Amino acid sequence: MIRTRSLIALLVASALPPGAAMAEALQPVGPPYAVSGDLAGKTSRKGKIKWAEDISGIACRPDETGPMRCLVVNDENTGAQFVAIDGTTLIPGAEVDLVGRAPSRTTLGAAPTTGGCTLGQGEYGEMDGEAVAYAAPNFYVTGSHGCSRRGREYKMSTFVLARIRPNAAGTGAEAVETTYRLGDALKNAETVGAYFLKDLEARAGGTSTKGLNVEGLAVAGGRLYAGLRAPNLDGKAFLVSVGVEALFAPGTAALAETPRVIPLDVGADAGIRDLSVLPDGTLLVLTGPAENGLAVPYRLFAFEIASGKLTSVGTFAALEGEDAGGKAEAMVRLGPGRLLMLFDSLKNGGPRAYAVPIR
Repeated sequence: MIRTRSLIALLVASALPPGAAMAEALQPVGPPYAVSGDLAGKTSRKGKIKWAEDISGIACRPDETGPMRCLVVNDENTGAQFVAIDGTTLIPGAEVDLVGRAPSRTTLGAAPTTGGCTLGQGEYGEMDGEAVAYAAPNFYVTGSHGCSRRGREYKMSTFVLARIRPNAAGTGAEAVETTYRLGDALKNAETVGAYFLKDLEARAGGTSTKGLNVEGLAVAGGRLYAGLRAPNLDGKAFLVSVGVEALFAPGTAALAETPRVIPLDVGADAGIRDLSVLPDGTLLVLTGPAENGLAVPYRLFAFEIASGKLTSVGTFAALEGEDAGGKAEAMVRLGPGRLLMLFDSLKNGGPRAYAVPIR
């Protein structure tokens, strides 16, 4: 066990950005979290709904009293699901379909073409939802905006960004808008735009193409921040930022704004896996492997948007036992010093609370 821990520590240390001190591992704390029933997973062709095991995003409305009202996304579904967090219990609620089974004529902007996805056009219907954000009074959900990881296909349904206005109780959707213009921002972005609509990973024996895809989302100060899992270039991961109103302007015209690209020095082979905004406007940045199979730890950073300062908060301890395959994918602040983490590849996200030095 001592040798194993030493090896893990060595791997973690080797993945840190140059000059960064190794932070103490972040461990789960407090009573375990439970899910009342199951979060909705992918629906089979026979109409049967499986429990979720690909949770990839969560955001919550900062209600001052009562349960936290949240929205989660499972990346194999066509939409998102409302959830209440009451104490240490997640209570699944209503689902909201965001892409349907065919392209919507009301979606703003215009969908991109197939680009460089090796196998061209794929089947419409799966959103590949990767992240959720909240900025009063709306939730936002984004698809991956990249070629499918296994099939190397272009699927129009994964290039949708949705804005959901919840009802007063925060238990369902009052209105939904969708747009393709985040794809315009990614395609036109400096440095990373060249990787838009390229295969995410190479075939066996090939060279990585570092294809661009989105896995984090935040909205602050009227701007949307898309966190890219890939590409990682020279040890840097990237945020692409654009004004919310430009994304949701009426009509089918292309995005009428130049996006801003923000490089973050997070270390070799690391990509952004989720984003979350703290009450003071600081952006929490969760990082992990930019591609599958890389020995890169999951780390937490704090990014001050105004100053551009990036600070390492800590490294998440690897899960053990039957949960060892869980991948940290979705986070939300529970309160001062507490963060809830959900994991891909664990039933219902395997929710855990962590003690972290945040306000």
